[in-house]
Amino acid sequence: MARLIKTEYTLVSERIERPLRLAIAADLHDGERAAILGAEMLSLDPPDLLCIVGDLYESPPRNPLSDKNAALFLSRLPKGLATVYCKGNHDSSESPAVSSALAELGAVTLDASSVEMCGIRIGGLTSALYRGGEPSSAFLDAFEKEEGFKLLLCHHPEYYPLYIKERKIDLTLSGHAHGGQWRLFGRPIFAPGQGLFPKYTSGLLEQGRLLVSRGMHNSIRIPRIGVPTEIVYLTILAPKT
Repeated sequence: MARLIKTEYTLVSERIERPLRLAIAADLHDGERAAILGAEMLSLDPPDLLCIVGDLYESPPRNPLSDKNAALFLSRLPKGLATVYCKGNHDSSESPAVSSALAELGAVTLDASSVEMCGIRIGGLTSALYRGGEPSSAFLDAFEKEEGFKLLLCHHPEYYPLYIKERKIDLTLSGHAHGGQWRLFGRPIFAPGQGLFPKYTSGLLEQGRLLVSRGMHNSIRIPRIGVPTEIVYLTILAPKT
């Protein structure tokens, strides 16, 4: 696996009252080295809020190694670090080891639910791939009516144009696309759920309303080319007066 890098972005929002620094971790899958390096990075530079946006571990079928490495990652994070977690398609079934590590950390799991934290409203739209049908529109209907800055964790960036774009949600955080896996002449080649030459693979997109992480690790045998693994940091600032 290539080294894990830190990628930094800045966003200005009139709906933020004070600066807020987020870290976005996605697609750990079964990566032991990624777990160790990621926890070290977050310990050396702790954010105000850690957002884990899915595929923290691997299932189905149950992968004991991924459970172990996800728990390793969580156990090495700074104690008391404000953490929210939303499931992706690979961590759709319960892992007792990971659930225990999340509870020990004090992380809040968001499954078509929301919480007030760090002065903003945070929601989680869990993957629908292993549930059949579409993600919860009832949750999205309720979430967009909440007051204040609304941050949505949603593993699948391909959900954004279908279910999120037209809603009053300030920012969506996603992973899943692995950065497009390869980049050819600067263009991403493929992403699950988007196919060839995908649109939503990495970076701050849609005029600052969607942030996609390239993820911490690969879950497939196809190597990455020109697509480093990462943890993303985003600083949200209030406008200068």
